[in-house]
Amino acid sequence: MIVALELFGALRGYEPDDKLHLDVNGDRVADLRAALAAHAAGHWPGPALGLLGKCAFATHSEILRDGDPLPADGRMAALPPVSGG
Repeated sequence: MIVALELFGALRGYEPDDKLHLDVNGDRVADLRAALAAHAAGHWPGPALGLLGKCAFATHSEILRDGDPLPADGRMAALPPVSGG
């Protein structure tokens, strides 16, 4: 499945247009997380890799857990943790 993944927060800027199309081998969010980690290991700087295990993944309307199925339309967002005051 091809997933169109939008990157937000600290992940922005690692890909052109802050978007990435990943070929995901599987149909669960955990499979997307693994595909993104594999891509990032070869293309992104080290600090970004540390964020991936803490990222949330979402559709346009809900946050999904690793065991949840990927949406049929393949549109997702990666949301790294944030902090602020």
